[in-house]
Amino acid sequence: MAALSLTDLHAYYGKAHVLQGVSITVESGCVVGLFGRNGVGKTTLLQSAMGLGPRVIGGIFLDGEDFSGIPADHRARSGLGYMPQGVRVFRDLTVEENYRVAAYSVPKARDLDEIVGMVPELKDLLSRPAGRLSGGQQQLVSLMRSLATNCRFLMMDEPTEGLMPAMVERIAEVTKRLASAGYGVLLVEQSLLLGEAVCDRIHLMEKGRIVHSGRFDELSSSGAIAETLGLIH
Repeated sequence: MAALSLTDLHAYYGKAHVLQGVSITVESGCVVGLFGRNGVGKTTLLQSAMGLGPRVIGGIFLDGEDFSGIPADHRARSGLGYMPQGVRVFRDLTVEENYRVAAYSVPKARDLDEIVGMVPELKDLLSRPAGRLSGGQQQLVSLMRSLATNCRFLMMDEPTEGLMPAMVERIAEVTKRLASAGYGVLLVEQSLLLGEAVCDRIHLMEKGRIVHSGRFDELSSSGAIAETLGLIH
């Protein structure tokens, strides 16, 4: 089965050892969650996998191809997608123009109609300037731009940050739809409800290390989630 494999990753900002031997595998059709308090290295892990982060030692493999040392644009063209934290849209461009900008960055983009089929809310927004949409709608445009690159594995960094509960539910539905379509998704999140709803497996991170891994229900019942996230008083 196709997979994104991050193997024994170590990341350094100067002398700061931010990631300390992190290993995660995401298979096609699965959603893997990564949870932890702020500042433990979750975003650094995604940036390192994409080739955008600090100095990295370790293995980054997509379908067996070693991406270590490979530029970020090559990783994107090879099927690795990254949806950064925060809303990232071209505010003065229409929704469709936002799609076109992303589509032109890869040799073979995913068809717009296919993306709209997965995110139908976009259909009636294509001609509207992205900057005039709600925060939740803009997040869907950001997702559309990531999907336009024809990625097979998508890393999402806190896609529901600041969104209303109804839009969190929509992000959950779209994420499950992506997995059903064969995507592999690595999801960094703060919303435990989203993690419980969509993740096949989760990892809990502390101080640059994975400290617990398993199904959401297993780690919830054992108290590992509450302990790692500081929910026990």
